[in-house]
Amino acid sequence: MELSAVWGALARRWYLVIVTLGLTVVAVVVMMGRVGPSYTAQGTLLLFPPEGTTRAGERVEGNPYLSLGGLNPARDILIRAMTSRTARADLEKSHPDVDYSMYADMAVSGPIIVVDVTGSSKKETIGALNALFETVPGVLTDLQSDLGIKRREYITIQELTIDETAEKVTTDQLRAGIVGGAGVLVGGLLVIGLLDGLLLSKSRGGRREQEGEPHDAGDIGEDRAGPRIVEPLDSDGWVRPPPRNGFAQVVPRDEQSSAARLR
Repeated sequence: MELSAVWGALARRWYLVIVTLGLTVVAVVVMMGRVGPSYTAQGTLLLFPPEGTTRAGERVEGNPYLSLGGLNPARDILIRAMTSRTARADLEKSHPDVDYSMYADMAVSGPIIVVDVTGSSKKETIGALNALFETVPGVLTDLQSDLGIKRREYITIQELTIDETAEKVTTDQLRAGIVGGAGVLVGGLLVIGLLDGLLLSKSRGGRREQEGEPHDAGDIGEDRAGPRIVEPLDSDGWVRPPPRNGFAQVVPRDEQSSAARLR
């Protein structure tokens, strides 16, 4: 369908366009209300080596994680443990509407862990973030205690930064509203185009019937050879045999020509 035809259909059915726009607004509001906003909070944790590694002249002994190349391997192992299914299931028991992610901060060279928490409310989001910060030190301790190393050789972790309030995020809400509204708008415009075509076709057919025009003007022409209906009486008093069975007599064209010559 050409663009001009589309604009013409919309102009003719402007009242339906107004109804479609109203339904689009309603769809956007409903979808945004169903999805709702989300809230996010962030915190960072910093890993520290055992006390023996900070003393000059002493050799690091006992902790296998440090022999892997510093604190970065220990950081990655801790992230893997905290993002496992078991750890997520434990958090869902107390905060079912919350999701989180933990990853290494690549903007700095130190062993920093970033914790992002997303929830449906400010209270749940901040509560889940605090719960994770309380859980991480215990998980790190368990990972090292399983290796049978001494307590003084443990890698420790401390809170670096943590948000006190959650930030409102409307990205998913706006996306849902746009998708819902666009679907209603496009569907409504398609329906208007189809309805306009049906109404125009019906209107043209009714106009032809009122004017007495044949439905297929190309099949019946004035100059086509064939029988024609002769009027029962002309101006000179020419009388033709009466109709048979209530129908006008059909006289072939050649007989009509002869009758015309006699007149």
